[in-house]
Amino acid sequence: MITTTVIDPPRAIPTPRRRAAIPGVSTAERRWLTWPPLIFFIAALGVPLVILLVQSLEGGGTAYAEMFDVAAFPGSLLRTLVMALVTMVLTAILGSAYGLAIVASPAWLRVFLLAALMLSLWTSVMVRTFGWMLLELPKGAIYWFLGLFGLANEPIELYQTTIGMYPAMVAVMLPFAVLPVMSALQSVDKEQLKAAAIFGAGPLLTFRAVTWPQMLPSAISGGVLVFVMSLGFYVTPLLLGGPANMTVSAVIDSQVSTANRPDLAAAMSILLVGGTMIVYLIADRLFRVSEKWG
Repeated sequence: MITTTVIDPPRAIPTPRRRAAIPGVSTAERRWLTWPPLIFFIAALGVPLVILLVQSLEGGGTAYAEMFDVAAFPGSLLRTLVMALVTMVLTAILGSAYGLAIVASPAWLRVFLLAALMLSLWTSVMVRTFGWMLLELPKGAIYWFLGLFGLANEPIELYQTTIGMYPAMVAVMLPFAVLPVMSALQSVDKEQLKAAAIFGAGPLLTFRAVTWPQMLPSAISGGVLVFVMSLGFYVTPLLLGGPANMTVSAVIDSQVSTANRPDLAAAMSILLVGGTMIVYLIADRLFRVSEKWG
């Protein structure tokens, strides 16, 4: 009896995945191209952080323990987190709706919506905040508009309230939530939409099965970016929220301008920057935020 032995063919040894090379750019040129942004990053972020760290350690580093003894700091820390979370949710919802409106609108309306969005993005935060102040003053533009219909007999109590500062904050952050959603919607495969229509899917089912899964990661990425940026809000809450809604940034400013404690201000700044970086790194790990923003 003759037996045969089957020898498995040798398996290919997996090679490590290499980073895709840029066409026409050598390795040496690619290394030189990384130096300018690296130098800018060190000069713009690294050096100020080192100076803040050194200043916060003046007096033996007791500022990190003393900052929680400042009466306004613990409350401002919680208030800032809640404010950033609420702003993130509202902006993500409105940004997704605005992005859908841009993509689904006719050409003339799309141009108008994009122009309004870009104008808001290019306008200074201070100018936009003062604009909302003129709207929310007790006898401001909102009071005047409601008075035209007999709906406002007394001055409105909206200025320097918690509710009054959120519309302005959402308006300031809205472009950062709209742009990634709009980009995701523009990359949706039209053949998938046609296939859904051919198989009898209505608009709601098509949106839920085709459009929503593709725009959700971008909506989350935009919301995370808004949350991270909102942690450093200063001008808008200070002017529209009033003293009762002080954020961490406002408390830091008061330590420099009023209390003359730059070491406490530096320690609070390090805590705020460190917390922001941790939140961003976790969000980037979970939702790939950096990939959505290039």
